[in-house]
Amino acid sequence: MRAHDVHAHYYPPEYVAVVREVAAEEGRAGEVARAFLQHRIITAVPTFLGAVDERLRLMDAAGIERQLLSFASLNIWHPDAATRSRLVAAFNDGCAALVDLHPDRFGLLASLPLPHVEEAVAEARRARGLPGFAGYSIPTHIDTVPIDAAQWQPVYAAMAERPALVITHPDGFCAPGALADHGMEWAIGAPFDDTIAAVRLLASGLLDQHPALTWVIPHLGGTLPFLLHRLLWRWKLESELLGTEDHASSSLERLLFETANCSPHTLRLALDVLPAGRIVFGTDFPFVDPTDLARPVRLVRDALAPAEADAILFSRLDDLLPPTSPSIATEPS
Repeated sequence: MRAHDVHAHYYPPEYVAVVREVAAEEGRAGEVARAFLQHRIITAVPTFLGAVDERLRLMDAAGIERQLLSFASLNIWHPDAATRSRLVAAFNDGCAALVDLHPDRFGLLASLPLPHVEEAVAEARRARGLPGFAGYSIPTHIDTVPIDAAQWQPVYAAMAERPALVITHPDGFCAPGALADHGMEWAIGAPFDDTIAAVRLLASGLLDQHPALTWVIPHLGGTLPFLLHRLLWRWKLESELLGTEDHASSSLERLLFETANCSPHTLRLALDVLPAGRIVFGTDFPFVDPTDLARPVRLVRDALAPAEADAILFSRLDDLLPPTSPSIATEPS
């Protein structure tokens, strides 16, 4: 048996071509597009922008059968809805083209042209027809607007018209500039954003409103395993003393958490704190391990007993969806 990876990134050439067009513009969108094209990590790692044969070689060496491809960052929040939609469609179609070439190795978690609600609703429905579609990728905050803001409800309703996975992903820390120094934005800011998104999903009622959506929180929920008991205690205290709602009954069992992190000790903590059976395998490739996809597999093996590790590594992507969901892809017999 080989592992299935729910959290992997790729920028297809179709998407990069549209980014180059936007990079010629003045204003914030052009600035972000240029930053993407000059990004030291993205430009230095061939598998971000292509090198598919190398990606497949690394997957084979690690024993990874399939990856779900999703957008990472930097999101270009273009004010023009048509341009933003072009960017997103180019990404989704480019990933789908790769799935077409290797249907047994890749799937798609589609992006949406948020914050443009009408266009995002249309893309949510269109993307369901793309090869390898498994669900969606939603930023942990949408151009500084929280993930649970009421204005996104029509988008979530459209996404939930059929069962789907939804992975959240940081796009930089939600308070711009607060962690600009010392490498903090991505070292600690991104996990904080994971945590914020998870808490908002739990406390807002979104999980109950759209039960067809199975949400995946990356990086083991960010800081949630460390802070969960404090959060539950605080909710209870404020409920008793201030009369606020106690969200402690919000069900963590409605969320999935994936394993991408840098230490088996962190994974062990997450296994001890988070609900049983809610952790799935993810690599965050190629951010964390651009040249060694076997390390995330070893990390799971090092942290857990063999049976526990097998349960995480060999979870089939179809099994993550509700029973009424159409199959993501035909599994080999």
